[in-house]
Amino acid sequence: MNPEDLDSLAEYSSPLLRGSEAVITITRPDLESNSYLSQLFALQEKSSTRLTHNWRDYAPEVSRDWSGYLSAAKKEPAQLFVGPSLETAHRVTDNHLGVSEFALDDEGARALYVARVAEPGRCGQDEDIPAGEEAPRRITSAAYLSNGVGYVDDRPARAFLVDLVEPGLGKSGITGGAEVPLSTLLKTPESDVHDPQFSPGGERISVLAPLEPDHGEPDLRSTVWLLGGQDPEAVELPRMSVDMHRWIDDETLLMVGNELTRDELDFVGQMPGLFVHELRTGKTRRLTDPETVSIAAIRPRIAGTGADGSAAPQGSGPTGAAVIAAVDTDGATRIAAIDVTAQMVGLDELDFLTDDTTVVNGFDVAGDSVVFTAQTPTSGAVLARTRLATRTGALAKEGAAGPHAPTVLRQHPAPANSVLPQLLRVDGEDGTITGWLAKPSGPGPFPVILNIHGGPFAQYTHGWFDETQVLASAGYAVVYANPRGSGGRTRTWGTAVRGNMAEPAMADVLAVLDSALAADPDLDSSRLGVQGGSYGGYLTAMITTDDHRFEAAIVERGYLDPTSFVGTSDIGRFFSEEYTTRDPRAIAAQSPLAHAWQVRTPSLVMHSELDFRCPLEQAQQYYAALQRAGTDTEMLIFPGENHELSRSGQPRHRQQRFEAMLDWWDRHLGDDVDADVDDQTTSATR
Repeated sequence: MNPEDLDSLAEYSSPLLRGSEAVITITRPDLESNSYLSQLFALQEKSSTRLTHNWRDYAPEVSRDWSGYLSAAKKEPAQLFVGPSLETAHRVTDNHLGVSEFALDDEGARALYVARVAEPGRCGQDEDIPAGEEAPRRITSAAYLSNGVGYVDDRPARAFLVDLVEPGLGKSGITGGAEVPLSTLLKTPESDVHDPQFSPGGERISVLAPLEPDHGEPDLRSTVWLLGGQDPEAVELPRMSVDMHRWIDDETLLMVGNELTRDELDFVGQMPGLFVHELRTGKTRRLTDPETVSIAAIRPRIAGTGADGSAAPQGSGPTGAAVIAAVDTDGATRIAAIDVTAQMVGLDELDFLTDDTTVVNGFDVAGDSVVFTAQTPTSGAVLARTRLATRTGALAKEGAAGPHAPTVLRQHPAPANSVLPQLLRVDGEDGTITGWLAKPSGPGPFPVILNIHGGPFAQYTHGWFDETQVLASAGYAVVYANPRGSGGRTRTWGTAVRGNMAEPAMADVLAVLDSALAADPDLDSSRLGVQGGSYGGYLTAMITTDDHRFEAAIVERGYLDPTSFVGTSDIGRFFSEEYTTRDPRAIAAQSPLAHAWQVRTPSLVMHSELDFRCPLEQAQQYYAALQRAGTDTEMLIFPGENHELSRSGQPRHRQQRFEAMLDWWDRHLGDDVDADVDDQTTSATR
């Protein structure tokens, strides 16, 4: 893959079963318009139909009587479209800052949605008051910024109800018209709300929000809030942070969240779990083991089972029901069936419906059928199906599947010069380290780049990855791994870097690199580079303070000064010191900025101008320190971008990011690094 191939990629997401069809969102970066196009498609075995035609249509929901999705015109905020079907949906909102998420209620013929509400005179509501002339902001909260949003206290996320009555002969819902049904602003907690839900019978309306308002002290506790009464009512839960929820019935909640075991800030290495809460008894039960099972950030589904073993409709009640959930495992995200009556079930006890190399990003269940979208080692976008009776089997092509193998319905082709990474298993100090080696086609020896992921409680996967493919197509071998501190393993593995953010992970990534170099003569150990983003930028900077064998480094969107991070990052008030501790000596020992004077490796410092997660000042301070130390360094700043540049930034900036990386590596690891251009599976020489 070359940088200019970016707009040949696609992402499949948000799968839904609608009768015999699978509905998915297909999203594509478009370099010409410098934006993303996404539409909804209905797919069957031998046909596909585009259902929507706006610039960005996504997040579909289909219920018995109503269907909806979010839709945005080019460079406009998303609004909610709802109708009897996805094809006949019309606009029902006109919120200045757009709609972020929604739920549908068949019984009451209404929608519950979340939208930010700006204070008067802010966010462009008044054309006579540009951003630079807005009134000053008075801040008293601890978390007043959010990456990708900006200031949040003056634009809180609120919940609204809107009735779903067909507009008939009126002007409401007519394309190009300005009229929409009247929405009702619900009374909600002080803080931002998210994840709107109805109970199956429509009796309950709920959202998630912090347990306590933010008056200047960080607190990660959150809960389910019941709306629609005179005042919002908090569901009493154990000390935990709830990420998403849904109703099993009108009195029973299913939740995905983290226990905060020590206190309200104890988030490091917590494994997201499944919880069931009964409103009548006030009891909460954890279904999954907090040490070995990590539930992915994908909404779980409920599948009931009848006497004959067939699946019953969602909402049929907890008796005999199973929770279908996505579970993060070592290098994969897998769909698993978990009995709703389970308690602390471990990873080895789970019934998996997908294999250990597929990275699921969404799924739906209807009857005993399951459809899912995913990445595989050979494709960045796959739609597949399986059945609840299926046990683990490798993905198979349509018509070639065995009785227990999920079947691929659609697969977006990867660029022709893609390579298949080799799985590495390397012995480490605290267990086996999982890693990969992606080599260019053709003869070596190849210069080698050690790539390090962010988080730290995140992971690389078996899935097709554009960054790896761009580097390999340019002639670089890429080594990457999931060291201690990563997700996908156990809580013990994830907490191994608490109080010592660098050394355990550094030892592990270098162990994988050294193992690859020793085992493969195609790798040139005299031409090494190291790069990483966010926590990966942090670890890159820490490695180059001690290990001087690398010819060059790229430190991207790095966590580089733990001290200033506390006051400038949107997560600074809780993240930094939970990892480093509050001991000044310990913080200094773990600080790249404090050790920058030791770096001799030429370093490109890349950052986004509007990054509120790892703010720009982190890069600026590190760059200045390298210059003062006499180290060869450059800084590259992307205007208008935030922490998500590499994943969802403007397509042209993403292309320019790849080009900047390759330029830096070509300058420092030698010019003659392109893969064999006579091999038709490789890219042409740049």
